[in-house]
Amino acid sequence: MGSTETIDQQQPLPPFTGFREAAQACLAMLHRCIGFGAWYFTRVESEDWLILAAADDCYGLRSGDALAWQDSICSRMVSGGPCVVPDVSTHPPYAAAPIVERGIGAYLGVAVRLDHGTIGTLCAIDPNPVPVDVERWLPVVQLCARMLATLWRHDVALKETRRRAERAELEAMTDSMTGVFNRRGWRELLTLEEQRCRDEHTTAGVVVIDLDRLKQTNDSQGHSAGDALIERTARALADCVRAVDVVARLGGDEFVVLVLDVGPLELARQAARVEEALRAAGVAATLGYSWRGPGRNLGETYREADLLMLDAKRRRRGQAPP
Repeated sequence: MGSTETIDQQQPLPPFTGFREAAQACLAMLHRCIGFGAWYFTRVESEDWLILAAADDCYGLRSGDALAWQDSICSRMVSGGPCVVPDVSTHPPYAAAPIVERGIGAYLGVAVRLDHGTIGTLCAIDPNPVPVDVERWLPVVQLCARMLATLWRHDVALKETRRRAERAELEAMTDSMTGVFNRRGWRELLTLEEQRCRDEHTTAGVVVIDLDRLKQTNDSQGHSAGDALIERTARALADCVRAVDVVARLGGDEFVVLVLDVGPLELARQAARVEEALRAAGVAATLGYSWRGPGRNLGETYREADLLMLDAKRRRRGQAPP
């Protein structure tokens, strides 16, 4: 059990500053009242299980971490399993979940519907079995889950509004040929999103794209053909990413995509979609991508994606026939 703060009941309580602060306070309250060594509010994104908020004294997981959804107990709960299992070892479907190898003795969890059909969960785990009567707290957990889901939806809508305003202010920082952001706009947006990742423990990824044949096209067909190739690339990228994501041309034959609120597995899928979209548009390109998780920043993520792209290009050249 955590320590209980002394509160002057005659003083009005200040409002929370946003979803994250409210979520942390809610999880801390559930920990104090119900027990369990770790509480999480999560979002499912394709194959990723993203932790939006955490109160974890046992497993070292924190906001911004990403796990494999299919490895979780929550995936089995959402598919019809029980919400409360005081002793996981007595329930074979849950005991077989790969995440149990971390040392999980008890589980409690509920599912909620987040925005645009996305599933979220509010769950708790503990290294040891817990008393059977913990199930009496399930209605409270369900209510907390619904309230956190509502706050999260409002938080997402607010972030989208702020992003639209930010990008409207940066409208002048676009590439004159393609209309996507230029290098300066990219740097400004990368700084803004890095601050958001730090403040809100959100996730993101970077995909770097380098055209393979721009010079050859310019030399053999003229610069108008090269310009058409660049414009075709920008259209293909803009059409295959979400509205919230950022496409920029950094100059010459280099493009970059900032993929927001994404886990590592979904980032790989998005990079594959980018590659397929370019192929369908008749654009030969080499890609590299990297995920910004806890403990690193978007600048480092971009540099790693760029290095991976260069490495892939070198390998491709080495395999090319003489």
